[in-house]
Amino acid sequence: MNLYYEDVPASEHDDPQLPPLLDAEKITKGTDVMAKAIGRAAAGETGLVCYSEATHCLDMAITLAPEVCLSKAMQMHYTLMTALGDSIGALAPPEVGVRYRFPGAILFNRGHAGVVRIAAASCQDANTDIPDWLVVSAQLRLTFDGDDHPTDYRMVNTSLEEEGGGFVSRTRLVESVSRHFLVWLHKWEEEGFRPIHETWLKRVDEDKTLTLNDGRVANFLGVDEEGGALVTIDGHPETITLSNSSKYFDHAPLDELTSGSSR
Repeated sequence: MNLYYEDVPASEHDDPQLPPLLDAEKITKGTDVMAKAIGRAAAGETGLVCYSEATHCLDMAITLAPEVCLSKAMQMHYTLMTALGDSIGALAPPEVGVRYRFPGAILFNRGHAGVVRIAAASCQDANTDIPDWLVVSAQLRLTFDGDDHPTDYRMVNTSLEEEGGGFVSRTRLVESVSRHFLVWLHKWEEEGFRPIHETWLKRVDEDKTLTLNDGRVANFLGVDEEGGALVTIDGHPETITLSNSSKYFDHAPLDELTSGSSR
């Protein structure tokens, strides 16, 4: 039995009930939720959970005001991934195996189901400068109409519904992810990155190969104590930080949220 199961899950039309310190803002379907959250964060609004009213995907973003340098603030990327994994573990059946692939892919039983992304105000020095704002975003495919896609696409993509968690609503996920995120954020403030680092690594995908933007393949070795990915590329060891990961990886949202398909 999971922690949040209800015989009658929250309606998709209900507003999520968030814990103190967080406020929800529903975003019109078809709107770029992360871009909207970045605008809110740049205007000084923190503790805001923007979420799309579309129900076929979870699409949410949280605005933050860091008090640490950019390199440490970027650890919120792992914090949200860990919170999302905990939420699925609490809400969905145990057969929904959650795995992570650097930098932000969410996998269900080896199928790609979602992505976590992060954005922050620019800083000249990531190790000393504190960004004015930071936004972490989570997108998760709740349903999947495979008939609209070719076979090779269907083979590597999946949804919560296809893996047996179709009863979990978008509203309940927004609530659960927000709560778990605050729990891990508090732990990070009290104990540092180590607990998140250890929990994240336990869910890393068994496939350690990462395809880079230029077609090369990197071998993923792990994550260092600051959150940088330790990899080998063409036999040479490198560290890819989240701050510079866009040079190596495509940080694209889910296809469904860029193609205009929404329900």
